[in-house]
Amino acid sequence: MILNAVDSIFTSSLDRQRMFRIKFINFMIGLPLTLAACTGQNSEESKVLKEFRVKGFIQNIQDEGRTLIIDHEEMPGYMSAMTMPFHVKDPNESKDLTTGNEILFTYKVEEFSSWVEAIEKTGNQKEVPKGPQQNDQSSSLLKIGDPFPYFELIDEYGNKLQLKDYQGHVLALTFIFTRCPVPDYCPAMMRNFKEVDEMLRSDSSAPENYRLLTVSFDTKFDTPDVLNTYGNQFKKDNDNWNLAGSSDAQTIRSIGDAVGLKFSTSQTSIYSHNLRTVVLDQDGNITQIFTNENWKANELVEEIKRVSAATKT
Repeated sequence: MILNAVDSIFTSSLDRQRMFRIKFINFMIGLPLTLAACTGQNSEESKVLKEFRVKGFIQNIQDEGRTLIIDHEEMPGYMSAMTMPFHVKDPNESKDLTTGNEILFTYKVEEFSSWVEAIEKTGNQKEVPKGPQQNDQSSSLLKIGDPFPYFELIDEYGNKLQLKDYQGHVLALTFIFTRCPVPDYCPAMMRNFKEVDEMLRSDSSAPENYRLLTVSFDTKFDTPDVLNTYGNQFKKDNDNWNLAGSSDAQTIRSIGDAVGLKFSTSQTSIYSHNLRTVVLDQDGNITQIFTNENWKANELVEEIKRVSAATKT
């Protein structure tokens, strides 16, 4: 009886943890919609759901000042201190900035986008180290035509998922984590996959042998239950699109590292990361690698159709 009681307590604890994770995901996804409904959509300003005044050091300036890589302080209740890319609303604000500048900036978040504006230099400067790791890594990155590494993951239903399961299918896979707060990044990858799936399913000339796979690198939080709940917010129930993860971080790193995916966690377990979306042919060879969040659904649709047609000829 004592063993039964202990087992009951343990099971109850696991159930509470599961319910917390599911409720957290529902809250994260539903909050922007709720706030948008409450604030109304009558003006440009009313679309802004969150706004922060933030300090940070510039690590890199990209795309002619349209993107700043900033090592920033915590945004309370939203994002922990980390280094990540930010879209600049007006690139003219970046023209006098250099790597190592400390800046104050306003970060605004809408339902589907975010950006920085009102950038001010504080006058402080910090040297940004230039390590050799990027050059060292580039020689080991997989390229177009290379076979994708073997993987064994667990999907949102708790089933084993392996690379060989996609033999004979054109596969597009991308990487996310469900707690990602930035609408332009992980949620955008989910919205894009949803649009890709809808476009292919409604196109009578599209191939039927395509599959979509969204892989989480949050090995501690993103359990099958969490992935299932998160995925249901973005997709209809169909066999063409799965979410998957692993309890072993090295499993995810072994496939992510091969295509340049980088992710690291802070003390609060929220991730700093970049993005990768990869297309594989029916034999598991790489045909395309999208290295950021800027790709469009129609680009991926055309690549899937091209790869499928090329294999038939």
